[in-house]
Amino acid sequence: MSKLKKQILDILFWVFLIIGIIMLLLRVFGNSPTDLAIISPFIAMVLMKVWSNSGAIKDVSHQVKILSMNTKSAFDKVRKDIENLDKFKSRRKK
Repeated sequence: MSKLKKQILDILFWVFLIIGIIMLLLRVFGNSPTDLAIISPFIAMVLMKVWSNSGAIKDVSHQVKILSMNTKSAFDKVRKDIENLDKFKSRRKK
């Protein structure tokens, strides 16, 4: 994701946060907007934040996949070493 797109999404996040707080304050002090009108900016705010962090989430997902492959190969090496030790012990007992 380009840096400009991330900045735009961050600005939209703050705009929706401010709108949501204003709507909430209007609800509390009597100039009643509907519940949906209050919830909508907060939902949009969360969507903007998730969307702006989606690139980072993809990177983390890729790193986890690499880590799991490395861990699997490391456990395979340990298993082979243990098998070799078992073979060595059985030869030594004879």
